[in-house]
Amino acid sequence: MQQNLNPSKYILAAAGLLLFFLVVGGCGSDVNMEAQISGKWKPVKENGIVDINLAQDPKSLMIDGHTYKAVVENVDKGSSTMQVKVETDSGKSEVWIIRQVWDDNGSTFKLAFRRNGTTKTLVPAERS
Repeated sequence: MQQNLNPSKYILAAAGLLLFFLVVGGCGSDVNMEAQISGKWKPVKENGIVDINLAQDPKSLMIDGHTYKAVVENVDKGSSTMQVKVETDSGKSEVWIIRQVWDDNGSTFKLAFRRNGTTKTLVPAERS
C-alpha cells in the first residue's frame, strides 16, 4: 500500500519547530539591564552628569556629585524598564524609573529617567 506524502504537513511541522526554537531561544537570552545602563550619562537639554552603578555592589546613582544608595526593585525586560529605590537626603525612600529607549535599528539606546515627577532624556556622556 502506498501513502501519499503531503508536503504541506512537513512544511507546517518545520515552521512550528522553527518557531518553537525561536521562542525558547529568546526566552533564554539573559539581558543584564543593570550592566547595560551602568555608566556615565548626561541630560540632553541641560548640564550635569548622572553616574549609574547598578551592575556592582554597592549600587548607587550619582547625580551632579551627590550619591544616592540604590536598590533595584523591579526589572521589566519586556518594556526595558527598571524601578530603582533610592534613599533621599531627607531619609525618605523614593522609587525612580529608568527606561531604555532603543533607536530604530536596536543597536543603541537613550534613557528616560523619571524622578520627582519629571522625566529627563539621558545620553551616554561621551556622546556630546
